[in-house]
Amino acid sequence: MKTTRFFHLRPQFAAICWLSLVWLLLACSTLPVQQTPPFQSDVPQLKATHLQLDYWLHKTDGAEETLLSLAEIKRFNQHLINSLPEVINVFAEPAFYPDGAVRKMIVDLSHASTNPRFNLAGVLLTEQHWQDFEKLLALAQLPVQVTARFALVTSRGNLRTFPTNEPIFNSATDQQLDRFQETAVFPGEALQVLHLSFDQQWAFVRHYHYQGWLEVKHFAVTEKSIAQQFVDASDFILVTGARAATNVTPEMPLASAVQLEMGVKLPRVRQHQPVIHGQNASFSYVVQLPIRQPDGSLQLVSALIAKNQDVAEHYLPLTKANILGQAFKFLGERYGWGHDLNARDCSGFIGEVFRSFGFVLPRNTGTQADADFGAVQSLADAALPEKQQSLLQAQAGDLIFIPGHVMLVLGQEQGETFVIHDVAGLHYFKADGSYYDSRLNGVSITPLSPLQRNQHQSYIDGIYMLKSLSREFYAD
Repeated sequence: MKTTRFFHLRPQFAAICWLSLVWLLLACSTLPVQQTPPFQSDVPQLKATHLQLDYWLHKTDGAEETLLSLAEIKRFNQHLINSLPEVINVFAEPAFYPDGAVRKMIVDLSHASTNPRFNLAGVLLTEQHWQDFEKLLALAQLPVQVTARFALVTSRGNLRTFPTNEPIFNSATDQQLDRFQETAVFPGEALQVLHLSFDQQWAFVRHYHYQGWLEVKHFAVTEKSIAQQFVDASDFILVTGARAATNVTPEMPLASAVQLEMGVKLPRVRQHQPVIHGQNASFSYVVQLPIRQPDGSLQLVSALIAKNQDVAEHYLPLTKANILGQAFKFLGERYGWGHDLNARDCSGFIGEVFRSFGFVLPRNTGTQADADFGAVQSLADAALPEKQQSLLQAQAGDLIFIPGHVMLVLGQEQGETFVIHDVAGLHYFKADGSYYDSRLNGVSITPLSPLQRNQHQSYIDGIYMLKSLSREFYAD
């Protein structure tokens, strides 16, 4: 009886359902359609589409064409090592130095500034402050002959002007840039260790493109042959993302979640146990990782980098598409003067992008510009129309230099050249003639024409060089 009654009600139930559906559709059709909020930015001419890598790749001719082979890039690196004192092969440097040579290296970097400097409390540094910093150098403890020790970096660390983490600034109120911050070193990189600070907690080290004071906790000392074999390994995993990290490893904290920057290269371990540090290794890359033992010596251990990390088993081919792709991986990262704030600055940004292809570039902007590499167009004495015309011919991946700054070309749109760069300030004249003074403080995409270095000079006025990494340099 109950079953029969149910089937008798089905037509009525269906009619009610259909009426309800019609009512719901009519009600929905009267609701306002939500629209995507318009893109907002105080960067002139910037559109949402400019923030998409594919937008620029579609504009790039020959995007997938290889510009230089790996063999040519190695020749490029050797040329820089042979011609620039700022770029070295750590393993080709002397095993012994006279004390005067090391003293000069240290004093050339670590000396009182001729400009006013202020500490974190806003106090102007006096002669006594500088003398206190100089005592930290322990120059009197230099032996007559300095024996160079070799080391591998075990964790990201800062190279400093003096052996102290105390920040020093240009202004009592503007504390954006720590003037004692020089650059950073990354895990797996080789160092020459030449001298220790007064408290033995810092070392004066030589890095492949810089020298400065590094806290000893960031490196481990080893034999030269061991460090060289590690660095020169031909079978490796290369970090191609802005960052990667080793897997979390509670069983070995020193190998756990170690931060790795773009361009870091770690030797591959092919023969290993199925389970490493409590995790099955089938779904990760197994690499050799340097760690610091309690006595400061080196230990090489196996570590895991998950397959989902942005890494490669070889250097990336040097193409315009890859240059732009690597640069876009940093988009929005905070600006960090001298690699401060766990980030990087304009020349550091360029250096890391090109390390993905095997390049060894100078550290600072001026040396990147002045060094004899690439196809160079000097514009230091060019009139504004010539600079503007040169910009229209600049290709994706080219470098643009103004005093103290370097930018990477994305392409052109309606006669305007757009760049991606790691930059602090944002300055331009508004439509009403007023001067807009703000900040970008990160890896940003901007047009060139509107931007001002200051109220008296535009970015384009300041351009003194365009550089392209092309085969022209190797025409011989």
